[in-house]
Amino acid sequence: MKRAFTFTELVFAVGIVVVIAGGVIIAMTRGASNVHRGSFNAVAANQAAWIVSTMRNDIARSDSERIVLVPESGKIWKGTTEFKVQTHGGKVVDYAVEDLATGKVFVRTESGGRKQRFAAEYLADFSLEYDAGSMLVNMLFKDPAAQAVDFEWSARIYPPALVGPDRFWKPLSAINATP
Repeated sequence: MKRAFTFTELVFAVGIVVVIAGGVIIAMTRGASNVHRGSFNAVAANQAAWIVSTMRNDIARSDSERIVLVPESGKIWKGTTEFKVQTHGGKVVDYAVEDLATGKVFVRTESGGRKQRFAAEYLADFSLEYDAGSMLVNMLFKDPAAQAVDFEWSARIYPPALVGPDRFWKPLSAINATP
């Protein structure tokens, strides 16, 4: 007596394999898409944080009289007019936003000629609003592959105080001189 599978059993087995394979393919596709979105968000957040951190460091090494900011319209700076910071060491840092074929890039140029470009792959819009003694930085990042949702980043930068640390701390000689 020969044993074999019937046609119905074979169709049923192939159907089960197709359903399982389809589920695995869908899961892998969604997983790859999620990885891309997560990667885009991580890179965009790192680029935005690096821009803001660099600006904060430059501004912290300066004072309000050494910051030149010329807004394009009202209180908004978009990167095409002058924005300079002169540090206490005499170094001058210029900021600009340049348009490239792939999008925008934030550019920091030091007086010694060193030029740094930030966020060249995803930056779609950059604005800085100077209001009430602080600078509100807004950035928009777009995924060129259009697989991830746009990423927005906002941060506030405060210029250095006009009065130095002596308003909080007294020199040791002033403490010893008081009766």
